Amino acid sequence: MQMEKTEKLELKPVSTPIPDQTVAYIIIAFFGVFFLMLLLYPLFQILKTSFIAQGKFTLKNYIEYFGKSYIRKSLWHSLYVASVTTVVTTIAAFLVAYALTRTTIRLKRFYKAVSSLPLMAPSVVQALALISLFGRNGLFTNMFQAKWNIYGPTGIIISEIFYCFPYALIILITTLSAVDSRLNEAAESLGAGPLTVFWKITIPSARYGIFSAAALGFNLTITDFGNPIVIGGNYNVLATEIYTQVEGMQRFDLGATISVILLIPSVLAFVLNNYFTKRNYSLISGAAKPYIRPSSKSKRAIFSTISMLISVSIIAIFLTIFWTSIVDVWGGRAGQSKQILKWLTTFSTRHYDFAHRGRSISVVWTSFWISAVVAFFGAWLTLIAGYIVEKRKPKGHHLLYLVTVLPAAIPGLVLGLGYILAFIKVDWLYYKPSIIILNIIVANFTLGMLSTMTNMKNIDISIDEAATSLGADLPKTFFNVIFPLSSISFWNNVLFFFERSMVTISAVIFLVSPKVDLASITIIHLIDDGYFESACAMSTIVVAIVVAVHVIFSIVLKKLGKQVV
Repeated sequence: MQMEKTEKLELKPVSTPIPDQTVAYIIIAFFGVFFLMLLLYPLFQILKTSFIAQGKFTLKNYIEYFGKSYIRKSLWHSLYVASVTTVVTTIAAFLVAYALTRTTIRLKRFYKAVSSLPLMAPSVVQALALISLFGRNGLFTNMFQAKWNIYGPTGIIISEIFYCFPYALIILITTLSAVDSRLNEAAESLGAGPLTVFWKITIPSARYGIFSAAALGFNLTITDFGNPIVIGGNYNVLATEIYTQVEGMQRFDLGATISVILLIPSVLAFVLNNYFTKRNYSLISGAAKPYIRPSSKSKRAIFSTISMLISVSIIAIFLTIFWTSIVDVWGGRAGQSKQILKWLTTFSTRHYDFAHRGRSISVVWTSFWISAVVAFFGAWLTLIAGYIVEKRKPKGHHLLYLVTVLPAAIPGLVLGLGYILAFIKVDWLYYKPSIIILNIIVANFTLGMLSTMTNMKNIDISIDEAATSLGADLPKTFFNVIFPLSSISFWNNVLFFFERSMVTISAVIFLVSPKVDLASITIIHLIDDGYFESACAMSTIVVAIVVAVHVIFSIVLKKLGKQVV
């Protein structure tokens, strides 16, 4: 009997683990379906709505767009604003980046920290501050009894410059830090003057970084919705025209048509940025010399002044928003416009009472928990995708990489409209928190993915191979080896997704509803309702939360021996 039992036990099949390659293909398939449904299908719906009417192919929407002069001007307006903003932003960012990487000025950490503040705020903050200072009832307008007009292209351009500045600065700091500075020293030793070295050596060696920053700035400006909707007035651009047609006119067909038109310059700018970024990496020297020789007094004075002016301007923007939110009435009451000091020091917290403005403070909590969910899933998804593409490289990984970087070329407003058209009949998505969470993850997937892949390149492939040779399968290798080595990148992505979710506007403007509203979108609603000071109050709350979370992350990770990038 005992022998029979033993034989029966021996005949039981032994379960075998799923091969690593099979697991990799399963993950590839998952991401394929993920992006097919949440990126490509919404874009297909945009194209379909713009070209198909009553089941037939037609160009009537495009004929209507180009046939109406006011709507047609939105294309020219967008190109004009984006071009001017790109030139000014790139020059300003390059000068500050040069000051931080190639001179010995003081307060470098201060300038760099201040320059990153616009990344932690909704894009409308710049426009709100300009209106508070230079609008019809602005501080300086009242002070000087001026009749200038900040609304329109001037206001949009100034707002976009401050909005795009930190993005361009990051690229140019990376470029100038990585290019070997010994070329400059060699030129100087041969008798070249400072200006000659700057124009003949520094600029050419950083040219691809400059082009990349310019392309990114152009893309950010032409796709931005927040600043133009607040300070644009009657000066329509493509992004605001899409919103007007969809929300104001209920013309989804014309909104989709304008979205396709907006996609053309946006995708072109993305392609150029991607090209210049690759060329820029090819010029970076592995022997780049970090040492900087002491700069002359005149050089320090010039670049310190430039850096200080830009930093003071950024600080003024955020102080203005805060001050506007705590002053009883910004601009004073009727007949008191000349009593500047009085209305600047008449404080009140009533603008934070959103219930009396027809809104609820609960939108802040909604934004917070949605951002936390986005941060968790966004960081894990980008870590897994980056690992599979960069380390495992199964068949189809090139296609997955291409799809994961595509969201960077899609304007948020276009993606949001695509979600409405694609999922209007899906009850568990339409006007639910889930559609907002998925939209934000997809819209910001590219930067998280690229950050992860950059980190993966620094992990020696032999570590992965050693784990496999010791019997660890793909899941064990990922969680026990790769994740600990990628923890810095992971937590930076958690912070990145949280911050982008808290401040995003254009990607979710079509996806919110009375039941599921966000703090960043409530800012737009408050402005539309005429509660300007309350819009500044909500902006202050959002900025305070994002900055607080950023500081907490920095402190905690520093104690753990890690650092927030």
